[in-house]
Amino acid sequence: MDILSFTMIGAVVSVIVQFLKNKYGTNTQETLTAVIVISIVAGVGYYFIKQTEFLPVVIQILAFAGAIYTYILKRFE
Repeated sequence: MDILSFTMIGAVVSVIVQFLKNKYGTNTQETLTAVIVISIVAGVGYYFIKQTEFLPVVIQILAFAGAIYTYILKRFE
């Protein structure tokens, strides 16, 4: 699997979630739900583009999105 692709998709997912959090003032549960939903959508898109297995893609994108959100974007709040 292409780790760089997952990292980039995870970063985009994190930026989208951060934008939604800032714009709509979501709480922790809503933010977590947004990360999960956007990660699934990104995973589905990546799956159809790259023709890889579905579940590992979604899980890895979710992991990268969560890590980037926690360790990078939260520091700038």
